[in-house]
Amino acid sequence: MFTYKTEKLSEHITQITDPSGVYFFLVQGERQAALVDTGVGFAGLKETVEALTTLPVTVILTHGHGDHAGGVSPFERVCLHPADLPLLSEHGMEMRMGYAASCMPPGTELTKADFLPAPAPDRSYLPLEDGQVFDLGGISLEIIHVPGHTKGSCSVLFVEERSILFGDACNANTLLFGGTTVGEYRRSLQRLQTFRNRFDKVYYSHGPAPEGPERALEDNIELCGRILERTDDAVPCDFMGREALRAAAIGPHFDRLDGKYGNIVYTEDLRRKDYV
Repeated sequence: MFTYKTEKLSEHITQITDPSGVYFFLVQGERQAALVDTGVGFAGLKETVEALTTLPVTVILTHGHGDHAGGVSPFERVCLHPADLPLLSEHGMEMRMGYAASCMPPGTELTKADFLPAPAPDRSYLPLEDGQVFDLGGISLEIIHVPGHTKGSCSVLFVEERSILFGDACNANTLLFGGTTVGEYRRSLQRLQTFRNRFDKVYYSHGPAPEGPERALEDNIELCGRILERTDDAVPCDFMGREALRAAAIGPHFDRLDGKYGNIVYTEDLRRKDYV
């Protein structure tokens, strides 16, 4: 059986890493707890959370992709932006297993028994809204809608700790595969930038470590401009069999050759839509 890793990052926040390397976060206040994302959904997630807290837990999903929403089935209260509800049926067990296999050592054997079942098709989700605040007691979580990676993508501001989870909304390999156009994504990032004076630390869901450089935000805003101007590197690449373009050239470890951090993977049709 595969196991989760946990590490306390601050007084309120515990990082949980699933066996495929996805990071998500348990935030504990005085009265309530919030589980921000659930990873791919390996078995044993609820038991892992219950070993960390006895508080009532609300799940907050940054978006609806299977590597973040894959573990919702054991939890009663799950919040998701309504724009991402259709993704839950598109990213089922097959996607979750395929993603996990692509991230784990070659030869790792996975079966359906290693994963939590998919949630019932008729289960209900609480709507996650821009500006919504979850007061857990001593620590508050504020939701920032950042459409781009998906239409319902959100970042989560941990208000009192002056830190933020960008999620997949902005990182070193931000995928734009139909969530919005490049121009719309840039506007989302520019709005996210208005919160810049409210955080000093940035958490990510993927990468070598959960805490990373804050400059991904500025880097990706700049890259959006270069994509629209057709001055980006536009390196052909693929993600899980899907052909795309990478805005900035990288080395073997996803590090940009020009020394910057943020990056965008997009399809040509998303750039064309900005001129229609």
